[in-house]
Amino acid sequence: MQTFSKNRFHRSVLIIAAILASLMSVATVTAAKIRYDLNADWSTTQNPNGFWSYDQNDVPISVFQQFWWGQSGWGYLWLGDGCIIKGSYFAGITDPYGNVIAPAFDWQPGDVMMHALSIPYGGGSTFLNVKWTSPEDGMIDITGRAWDGEIFADRDVSWMLIVGGNTIAQRSSVIGLHRGDSGAQFESNVIHRNALKNIRVKKGAVVEFRVMAETYYGHFVGISETITFIGPRMKGTSPVVAPVAASRVFDP
Repeated sequence: MQTFSKNRFHRSVLIIAAILASLMSVATVTAAKIRYDLNADWSTTQNPNGFWSYDQNDVPISVFQQFWWGQSGWGYLWLGDGCIIKGSYFAGITDPYGNVIAPAFDWQPGDVMMHALSIPYGGGSTFLNVKWTSPEDGMIDITGRAWDGEIFADRDVSWMLIVGGNTIAQRSSVIGLHRGDSGAQFESNVIHRNALKNIRVKKGAVVEFRVMAETYYGHFVGISETITFIGPRMKGTSPVVAPVAASRVFDP
């Protein structure tokens, strides 16, 4: 009798262990967590760049060129207006109009900077933006900040964070804003009770960060953006268990 009870107990333990292993295996196979970082993923050779693209309106910028101060980035104008660049500031050199460039407001070596397109170059209807496209159905968390890179008393820029065509965060001015200020954080500028975490997206849904000149001339805005994607496991990714809770679904 005791032998029978022990055998039944052992069988029960084995069954439970098998069930747990199966559940963990399913979770492992069906979920993946991938981190996309605008700065770390930066490309000087291709656009679109993986799931990122550097655009004017809905079209990826096709020109990567050297600007007047000697550094290169994505943009059509050699003046650098309307460009996106990863590099260092160019204080101390003379610009094409004979002015000596003063120190930057908040621009550190290796920062990604976006120059909002000025009104005389089409900035009233053409917007510089960075886009990320979801590789699969899943959920995303967005973190980031935007700040004043190059301060001018007569220039200002606004920005919008858009997911699936819906604006979830925005700011009307970056003038005098350092990267460490609370007002620079995406989470400090969320609107309409939106959230930056557990956003459910469909394959092909687009996350867009857009900058616009609020004055006649635009200028440089620093941008740091990270998107953590949680969804079906893809080749070469590390498995994790996806969270259950999520906000509304954003389609392409």
